[in-house]
Amino acid sequence: MVIFGTLFAVAGGLFLNRALNAQYQNYKAPLQVAIKHGWNSGEVLRHLRQAGVLRDDFVPLIYLKTARRGDSLKAGVYRFDVPLSPIAVIDKLVRGDVVMKTVTIREGLDRFQIATIIREEGFGTAAQWEKAMHKVELIRDLDPDADSLEGYLFPETYTLSPGTSPDAIVATMVSMFRKQFGGELAFINTGLSFHDTVTLASIVETEAQLPADRPMIASVYLNRIRRHMPLQADPTVVYALKLAGRWDGNIRRVDLQIESPYNTYRTRGFPPGPIANAGLASLKAAAAPASTDFLYFVSRNDGSHVFSRNLAEHNRNVEIFQRQFWRQKRAASDGRR
Repeated sequence: MVIFGTLFAVAGGLFLNRALNAQYQNYKAPLQVAIKHGWNSGEVLRHLRQAGVLRDDFVPLIYLKTARRGDSLKAGVYRFDVPLSPIAVIDKLVRGDVVMKTVTIREGLDRFQIATIIREEGFGTAAQWEKAMHKVELIRDLDPDADSLEGYLFPETYTLSPGTSPDAIVATMVSMFRKQFGGELAFINTGLSFHDTVTLASIVETEAQLPADRPMIASVYLNRIRRHMPLQADPTVVYALKLAGRWDGNIRRVDLQIESPYNTYRTRGFPPGPIANAGLASLKAAAAPASTDFLYFVSRNDGSHVFSRNLAEHNRNVEIFQRQFWRQKRAASDGRR
């Protein structure tokens, strides 16, 4: 027992020595290291080891899982000027002692969601974001009809200095939109205006999950426009509900009757403007849709869609891929009880 106690004491002493002392710094100071959103603690520590900030992953991981249990390592860009102990490195990341922050805006978010995400990272107030989102002079040359920056806030991971204003952030996002999609302007072959192309792209983005479906879904809506049919796009109803302050995460049949120019069940043609911010794939799909005669599509519940040319085909697909699918799913669930 004495031997085991001695061994534990020696091991504990070695662990504390490694944890408390900056024994290693395999880089030339100063060094900046970017920690990305979505990385788990193992990925963060491995990245710091590969950058030369940590000697190994094990000691800091043990410290994080025991002494700092429940704390998270915050994303951002960190500066290391001098050697730090593993404990000091972990504490720095738990505090979020960053020189730059990284904020990821994924495809399909609307301006309200984007403002919330970036505001929660410490950039600006709700009032500042509301004002910034209406700086339409940033895109007036592209879209004279825009009444907000909806649709022009390009989805990307942005690295921001603490204290950056909402005005500066939206200017950066619009600039990225121009950089990514500006070269595609000459390839719009639908006869649509730029405004309507971006609006179509925003609807495609909120409907599609698979890359192959994007040009197909764009063709469905373009075919409906050309036949003077209502678009009947559920995401436009969601946007109408958000504008009315009525969105609670669920869309109901009664919601399809909401009075709003964004409700494409009641209003023919495109809504007044984009309903979300599309990525490059959806923007390209809207600029150059597939050539089809499809007028309907329905989800297969696996991320893909099945397309049809007439209402009879569509109704059969709804029966197979929606009603039967959910009946079978409910029956399977009841059978497990």
